Amino acid sequence: MSNIISTRVHRILAARREQIARNIAAWRGGQPYIDLRLWRAPNESELSWAGTRSEGGKQVFVSVGRKQRAAMINDAGRVVSKITQYLFKTHADRTGIDDAWGKDVTGRGQSVGSFWVDVSELLTAGQWVWLQVDRLGQIKDPITGEMRQRTLLEKQRDSDQVRWTAWPSLSVPDWSFDSAGRLQWVITEGEQYVNDDPKVEAETYKLRTLWERTAGGYRVTQYRSGKDGESVQIGDTVAVIGDGLPFVLVGQPDEAPWWFDDVESIQAQLLNLDSLHFENLVRTVFPQLVIPTGMLDSLQSKLIERVGASNGEKIVELVKEIVRGLDAPIVESAEEAGVTRFIMPAASDQKTIPDELQRKRALLFDMVGLSLFNKETRQIQTAESKQFDQLDTESTLKHRAIIMQAAEERLVEITLKVDPTFAKYTPVWPTSFDVVDVESDSAAIAMIGNLPDITLSMRKIVLLAALRIISERGGYDQDLIEQARSEIKDITEEQSVEADVGGLDF
Repeated sequence: MSNIISTRVHRILAARREQIARNIAAWRGGQPYIDLRLWRAPNESELSWAGTRSEGGKQVFVSVGRKQRAAMINDAGRVVSKITQYLFKTHADRTGIDDAWGKDVTGRGQSVGSFWVDVSELLTAGQWVWLQVDRLGQIKDPITGEMRQRTLLEKQRDSDQVRWTAWPSLSVPDWSFDSAGRLQWVITEGEQYVNDDPKVEAETYKLRTLWERTAGGYRVTQYRSGKDGESVQIGDTVAVIGDGLPFVLVGQPDEAPWWFDDVESIQAQLLNLDSLHFENLVRTVFPQLVIPTGMLDSLQSKLIERVGASNGEKIVELVKEIVRGLDAPIVESAEEAGVTRFIMPAASDQKTIPDELQRKRALLFDMVGLSLFNKETRQIQTAESKQFDQLDTESTLKHRAIIMQAAEERLVEITLKVDPTFAKYTPVWPTSFDVVDVESDSAAIAMIGNLPDITLSMRKIVLLAALRIISERGGYDQDLIEQARSEIKDITEEQSVEADVGGLDF
């Protein structure tokens, strides 16, 4: 049985695992994503790609290749951070939450707000997330001899704090629901790093945990990876009093593509286009050399006469490496040109890839309904399309907030069953999101403010709209913003006229 537990994978995850791994890598960016998604160009030499060449049947390092020179502009990560930025701009109301527990919900010092930020980002890139409630095991009652939960004093003594854990979709390889939609069992997977003893070499191994629903709650069995792919059960099966498995599924596991797949595919194209564009610039700095064939023939003949045939050919190859620029030079006959020269693309041709990069980046943000965040396309959008994009963005954020609130409500319910002394609270997430297009809104406010014969009410509206933009930009004390809002509402007609005389210009 243990071998099955250590290897089994749900059909949905098996179909989605490779793409989800790419999505998460794209979100996090850096060299791991470059190594994963940078493509070698057709007929690209090993020297250009990896910076190596073959000598004596071995690849010898010569210089840093294109694969190591590539850099990533992480637009996929920007999409994730923008959703997070707007979703958590206004904090959820958690009236009644235990303040001390709310500052450390994971047992590793992570606050409840930070925990849900991680959940949202994992959901964006990973399609679904598993949330788990856990605490220390039961203790044996010294009087009755039966297993029971700890008292408040025993909890404080043993640091028995209920903990929340977010499992990415890739970290839960298999699960099963019954016909009533109840979770029957779930398998979680992680790595265990053991370095407790400084006199013993540290060890890393895979750890899978089987959580099974029982009549009285659930039981937990752990399996540790061993040698030759074998897995070994560690520890005893633990019986826990509760009501079903302490897991909440956020999102919907599905074999169908996820919208972030398209973001990742465009991100990969951007990475490769940018890398190739940089190489073109390098080739412009080191233009392609063209050598008449007669010149090399004459050089080779003289070298063979002096050092012998085999050595002469080797020296000719070394000469080619020195004069080649980036790749081997083009060698042509005297009838074709007969003149040693450099060739390179025109400046207008070099502009083709940057134009395509700009177009691809615009497509990437359009695909996720975040066109308002894309400065490159904002100038050419019509008023109707801007309004549509804003509504699309706010709808996306509202849908995410509703999902997150429902998940937190369910998590609180499970937590109360696992720990009846838990301080119950009802989370209320914001469902209205003010997505501001600062540039176009500022222009509209300036135009309205400069209208002739503007009324006092309209003047107040203009000032409040300007304050909204200032507040959106951030960096200002909220009390100061509220004070300004109050002062604007209290402006009188006389003060407004005096401001005009004083040279107040909208």
